[in-house]
Formats: sequence, C-alpha cells, structure tokens
Amino acid sequence: MRLVWGQLVLAMALLGGGLAGAQSQSSRIPVTHGTTLSGTQVTLPDDLRGRVGVLVLGFSKSSGDVCKGWGQRLAASYPASSGVMYYQMPVLESVPKLIRGMVVKSIRSGVPESELVHFMPMFAGESEWRKIARYANADDAYVLVVDGDGQVRWQTSGKVTDAGFGALKEQVAALRAPTSSSATK
Repeated sequence: MRLVWGQLVLAMALLGGGLAGAQSQSSRIPVTHGTTLSGTQVTLPDDLRGRVGVLVLGFSKSSGDVCKGWGQRLAASYPASSGVMYYQMPVLESVPKLIRGMVVKSIRSGVPESELVHFMPMFAGESEWRKIARYANADDAYVLVVDGDGQVRWQTSGKVTDAGFGALKEQVAALRAPTSSSATK
C-alpha cells in the first residue's frame, strides 16, 4: 500500500509539473510595435482590442509570394471591415541593417497603395514570432487568427488554398459572433 501511495504521489507531481509547463507556453502574440508602409503606428496586441486580427508572417524573401496570396484574399474579403484587422508582416530582423531600407523599398514597390496600411515590416522579435508561428520552413507563409486579447485561436502555414482560406473565414466569423450568453440577454 505504501509503495502504491508513493507512486501515486510521484505521478501527481510529474503530472502537475507537466501542466505547469504547458500553461507557461502561452499562445499569446508578443507585444510588438511597428509602423505600416503607410506610416500608421501599430502596437499589437493592444490595437486588436474588440477586433479579430489576422497576421500573415513571412520569414524570407521567397515567402513573399506565398504571403501575397493570403494578403490578396484578405483584402478581397475584409476591404473596410472595422471588426477585422489584418497585417502582412515580413520579418526582417535578420536582414543586415545596412540594406533594410532597400529591402523595404523593394517590398513597398510591389504593394498596391490601398494595401500599404496592411503591411508592417518587423525588425525585432523574430525568435518569438517563429515560436508562436511554429516555424518550420522559410518559404512558407504563417497565418495566425488572433482574438482581441492577442490569443492565437487558429493558425496554418503554407500556400493559400480555397479550403484553407475557408477555414480562416470560419474562424474569423466564429470570433466575431456574439457569445451565446450575450445573445440570450
């Protein structure tokens, strides 16, 4: 009996330690300050309060075209939505500082004027963003659907597909829908 009790206590301690570790691995996006290509100052997740955010991250030059596909669909689906904010976020921290200006100028030249407000180059926090995006392939786009508190509620990576974008839209709609408790009041 004593042996069983000792094993039970050990098992509970291990389980408790595992749960504590899982809780500390937050799925909340890092606090990020940036400026869009239109000059708008953005602070995430603060600027998402009361909205749903869709963030499309790219970690290499070759991921740009993959991100562009997601961005075009977002622009078509949420052109002037006050409830959905979306940003394409090329992560440029590892680009040498000497050439960052040229890289941003090159990116800007390929972005339609109406989409400049939705492009926010990132110059810091790459390791945090890689972790939250579950980075695996430099050539992929990493897409996060985030609630107003900055919690990642859905994510995917790779090229945009009809099924993938449909799933994204379902997640956005679910986050925008009033909760059942507020609907019954």
